[in-house]
Amino acid sequence: MNRIGTAVARVGDGADAALAAVRATPRRVRSALAVRRHRWAGIIASIVALVLYLWAIGDIVIGGRTGAARGSWVEMVPDWTERMFRVRAPYLFEPVLAAHPLPQLTALVSPLNLVLGGLLAALVGLNLAVAGYAARAGSCRRTGYGRLLAALPALLTGLACCVPTLLLVLGSSTAAVVLPVVVPLRILFYPLSLVLLAATLVWGTRRL
Repeated sequence: MNRIGTAVARVGDGADAALAAVRATPRRVRSALAVRRHRWAGIIASIVALVLYLWAIGDIVIGGRTGAARGSWVEMVPDWTERMFRVRAPYLFEPVLAAHPLPQLTALVSPLNLVLGGLLAALVGLNLAVAGYAARAGSCRRTGYGRLLAALPALLTGLACCVPTLLLVLGSSTAAVVLPVVVPLRILFYPLSLVLLAATLVWGTRRL
């Protein structure tokens, strides 16, 4: 009974500590963002992460226009109100607008993809700002930037829609073995990214 009571007490203490860390996270993040250097580092990291995410899911295309009329710079689909909510893969939605800022660059705009990608990118930027602040403060010199590894699932989220193609390139035998396992798991990549990035941010701020 003593062991059970001790285990329950430890679980309760851990839960209290976790809740306290979550409550303190916004204040500690504001402290990190108050430093101009770390704030700009977080903004730049967020922009880079968003661009990489959009490129990974195919919303940024390099190498020519996607079958659009070459005379127009911006094109919008006629049924954009319906197409905006059309799902093409887990957590990936159809674009409603195509922009051609350069001859070899096409940006496909999906409002929902921008929202989802922006959320992940914001978490990446906040993690980088907190990591830089912690490293400069000397509270986490060795592992300050190691926590940014949690950003990797964000890229996997984008590449999830391309997994079948990548496996087919490796060979039909590999695809036949791995596809039945990987394809059903695609729906987990985005939530996993959010959980890891959010947990890493809380853990990082707790050590400030």
